[in-house]
Amino acid sequence: MKPSRSTCRNAIAILAVPIVMFFLIVITPFSLGIASPFDLCGMVDAGSRATSLSFICRGVFYEDAIPTGSWRSKLPLLDQVDGQSPHFGLEPQAMNYLIDDQPLDSITLAYDYAPNTDERHMNQVLDKLIERCGLTEEAGRSIDNDQKLKRTELRRIGIIKGRSRAAYWQAWAICNKSEFGYSTYMVTVYTKDGIKDNVDDFASSKLGIPKTTKPASPDEIL
Repeated sequence: MKPSRSTCRNAIAILAVPIVMFFLIVITPFSLGIASPFDLCGMVDAGSRATSLSFICRGVFYEDAIPTGSWRSKLPLLDQVDGQSPHFGLEPQAMNYLIDDQPLDSITLAYDYAPNTDERHMNQVLDKLIERCGLTEEAGRSIDNDQKLKRTELRRIGIIKGRSRAAYWQAWAICNKSEFGYSTYMVTVYTKDGIKDNVDDFASSKLGIPKTTKPASPDEIL
């Protein structure tokens, strides 16, 4: 007895679902010019719409209130740091990020509130994140130990070459050893315009661009 046409159609439909899912998850992000969930340079080059679509295809979804929310991993597709899943922050974060394609000034990959650790481990985590993001051309690094606040901040900066828009990167590891201690890791990729409000003396001397950060006003200090 030959199978009915409806049975064949049902079988084809069932087989089509995993094929479509495979295409969305694996093929689509590459077609957008973004090689991996850690390709921050590709995201900055591609713009807000392509980046948003690549996130969705890889199980990273928008959370919290627009425009101050962030993109967070919902599936175990991304590496964890000390048990923490990553999230991403896009600037500017437009309300119609999927509808109105906009250029990005910067994008940040962050792992917040990981277990407390020491300076050696902080540098190891930064090494891993910087490598996974494909960032090279490190221009300098610094360390700041604030004994009063029990806080250590490692900072590394670099130049990005050969990209259409991505131009500079900065990476931080911040360890707070107060009563409720935690560690935070961040990597940010900027365009030439996107970094303009984030250039202090250290970044200016290492990257060769004018200083733009302003000293804090009395109101900001309070």
